[in-house]
Amino acid sequence: MKTVGIGVLIGISLLGSAAAQAQIQATERAAFHLPPSQTVAPNTPGGGVVVGSNVYEADGAQGFIHLMPADPANPDPVNSGILVYDPRIGSFTLGGGGVCMPFCKLGQLAYDGNQTVYVTSYDQQKGQPFSATFPGVNKLTIDPVNGYVSWNGPVAAFAGLQGNQTTSLALGPDGNLYVGFLKNGNVVRIVNPGIDPSSDPTHTIQIVQSVGGAPNGRPVRSLTFVGPDLYLGTAEGLSVIKNAIAKTCLGGCNAVHISDGFGGVDHVGLTSDGINRIYMSINGVGVARFTINTQATQMISTGGIDATTGAPTTFGFVGGHSNMLFLDRLGNLWVGDDTSDGAANFSGRVWYISAGALSSIP
Repeated sequence: MKTVGIGVLIGISLLGSAAAQAQIQATERAAFHLPPSQTVAPNTPGGGVVVGSNVYEADGAQGFIHLMPADPANPDPVNSGILVYDPRIGSFTLGGGGVCMPFCKLGQLAYDGNQTVYVTSYDQQKGQPFSATFPGVNKLTIDPVNGYVSWNGPVAAFAGLQGNQTTSLALGPDGNLYVGFLKNGNVVRIVNPGIDPSSDPTHTIQIVQSVGGAPNGRPVRSLTFVGPDLYLGTAEGLSVIKNAIAKTCLGGCNAVHISDGFGGVDHVGLTSDGINRIYMSINGVGVARFTINTQATQMISTGGIDATTGAPTTFGFVGGHSNMLFLDRLGNLWVGDDTSDGAANFSGRVWYISAGALSSIP
């Protein structure tokens, strides 16, 4: 988290008074002491996904977590109610613990809309090739009916992605994965990510290709696609690699900066409707929406009501990492933050803005 400078404040004012009046208060869905008996809360949520009626969080310390309804009788846990940590490790929640098997620190994830989820792991302590754990990119399969999680193993395990700390991830319309890193501004493509690695013993089918890089080589916090164009969130703002899926993009397709009103401010989360709108978690500011065809930015939300105290609170995004931001299949927006800036356990929170509320902002 960081203090917003005067230049950014001017940028916010230029968005117009109508934007400020239209801002939405997010609903807190998961946090420490929510409900009062809940002590295991998220740690720096890096990503999330809804599969069927099940909500999952990619955690900054405890792996891939199933967030189950605090009220088991809740018929609609995706859209309402408090969500709590599911302790059924190995069946619904995967990773965490002292051994970090198969991973602990997760960033952004990518979902194919069916039952396959890819996760990035940036574990600093174990972020080396041939580690006992599996940093890099891992493939999961989730039963969309019952919510069971199965680990399918690492993707492109011998390509050397681990040492650069994978943290951002997007699934392209070409079926390939696009990956960004905490240690550099490179963007790479994993070709044929869905194949079983055991069927490719020579490592020539599931391969990694360089695509390009972020402006000024800045580490990439988040990625999202709109059509064939790949949008990047970095410490310097929003940028785009046009037609990133082109077969000719093999190292020289570098991102171009976009003037969204928040230049020079860390964009730590990105997601899109896949058509024309990009939602952005902007460190020290809140969640904004960028409309591509008009090149206009609209503030969406700066926070919500603390469910335990009833007091207004602002988002506390973690600087230097991916922060959860995703649209589910119904168009609801999920936001993750951490009031300790990633320094303390169980200080993360998961927020929700309904599709209906989003549609109220022109």
